[in-house]
Amino acid sequence: MSRYADTFEQLKEKKETAFIAFASAGDPTLEISEKIFRTYIDAGADILEIGYPFSDPVADGPINQRAAQRAIASGLNHAGFFKLVRAIRDYTQAPMGVLMYANSALHLGYDVFCKRAADSGIDSILIADMPPEESEEILVALDKNGLQSVFIVSELTPPARMRMICDHITGFVYVVSRLGSTGIQTDMDMGVKATLSKLHAVTKKPLCVGFGISTPEHVAQVKKAGADGVIVGSALVDIVEKNLHDPKIMLQKIGQSVRSFKKATR
Repeated sequence: MSRYADTFEQLKEKKETAFIAFASAGDPTLEISEKIFRTYIDAGADILEIGYPFSDPVADGPINQRAAQRAIASGLNHAGFFKLVRAIRDYTQAPMGVLMYANSALHLGYDVFCKRAADSGIDSILIADMPPEESEEILVALDKNGLQSVFIVSELTPPARMRMICDHITGFVYVVSRLGSTGIQTDMDMGVKATLSKLHAVTKKPLCVGFGISTPEHVAQVKKAGADGVIVGSALVDIVEKNLHDPKIMLQKIGQSVRSFKKATR
């Protein structure tokens, strides 16, 4: 059984939704980035989503774009990324996925990138700018190296296409809660409930909702709507950005926030 399958099964037995915490690798430095991911785990995150910084992250809003820019400016490269992932894996057995853009993997070659990802302890890869129709080469590399695939579904995805996308997924379905990019929002668009209902009709794979989930109340609403997991990124990365001058306070506030989010999944 994979780490994902084991985690979702354990949480299902406890009637909990998985809390998935995102941060950009290397933001603001490799040392602090490792502490951020450790804090996520210590505060109760069930799954980690690790962003691979990219210069033109089209699916990301301003907060995560600035995080990627900080990481790139700090000198993050392939070697530093995989070193960070290895350190996190040595700290936890929680599932870890990478959210990235195609050029970052293509730079090394898909097979080489996937092998290094697997060797460092990664469980899945989601390439935000690659639809299933263009993914044959990366899917072969993922399968060869024992990695799981994740793709995105939105409220505009027709049922037939939902089924096709889910057929290409071996990890979990990333369900976007709204159209547009990532970011903080005040009100939760519960149109995602209808999207989850459509997906439940075509797949039994775990459904994890992200994009704009910013408060514990949003998490509770998504749990009630039928999600298996809830992904929070910008709301946590915003804490990083607002406390760059004091990493100790940053980590304290991150821990408090993650504990609040996780409590809402129970």
